[in-house]
Amino acid sequence: MTNYPEKKFAASTVQVNYAEGPDNGPPLVLIHGIGGRWVNWSSVIDQFAESWHVYALDLRGHGDTGDISNSYRFIDYPIEDVEFLRNVVGEPAYVVGHSLGAVTASGVCAVTPELVAAAVLEDPPLYVDKTDQFNTNYEIRMKNLSVKDTAIELRKADKNSSDEQIANRAINMTKVDPEVWAFPADGRLGESWDPDAVLEAIEQPVLLMQASPDMGAAISDSEATHADDLLKQGRYVKWDDVGHGMHDAQPERFVQLVNAFFKQVLRKQSKG
Repeated sequence: MTNYPEKKFAASTVQVNYAEGPDNGPPLVLIHGIGGRWVNWSSVIDQFAESWHVYALDLRGHGDTGDISNSYRFIDYPIEDVEFLRNVVGEPAYVVGHSLGAVTASGVCAVTPELVAAAVLEDPPLYVDKTDQFNTNYEIRMKNLSVKDTAIELRKADKNSSDEQIANRAINMTKVDPEVWAFPADGRLGESWDPDAVLEAIEQPVLLMQASPDMGAAISDSEATHADDLLKQGRYVKWDDVGHGMHDAQPERFVQLVNAFFKQVLRKQSKG
């Protein structure tokens, strides 16, 4: 991955950390998933940077963006992203979100349609507000371990991931506010969140990407088709051979699909 300069944006709530690529085209904003940070896009960011002006954010409580106590619900995460689009990007952007980042992107689309030209929602857990799978992460993070010791604990719970994947997750985990993990574990993540209302409010073109449910997709077949029905300008794609981390599993395929979708939107917009 190319070395992208990291910068800070003073939102009304917290300092937001982000990386920025060269101005090679329209603005493209990347939003990572829960427990991650902007470098989670390393498998695809260089390819996107060839024809877009790429920005990649750290969400609140993640990476080098500040923590906000007791504010990690689905409805909370879009706040800084909206301010970032308005004050840093300054023109309608093309937004790609993965998992929690995709849910966040949907919220941004719904409340500020003027700031988003089109969006890609990569395997969004739109209808999930509580899950026990994050309990282990919460317990590990609460121990406040070093990166090395965090990796050891992660390995105990995960025998299948590569050493590199475990190492990256350990770095990410030590940079996440422990409260982030508590919200999906106890059900607070989805408080006041109405996914159907959000999707119905989105006016922009949206590509909804679903991973294979047999390989850990965050959205089921029935939820994905229901979400697609609610989108006014939706396109729905399912990959039966890929799990939740779609852009990491098949980066070239991912970039090609996203570029094709966004450039189709660009062509239509240029024709008025």
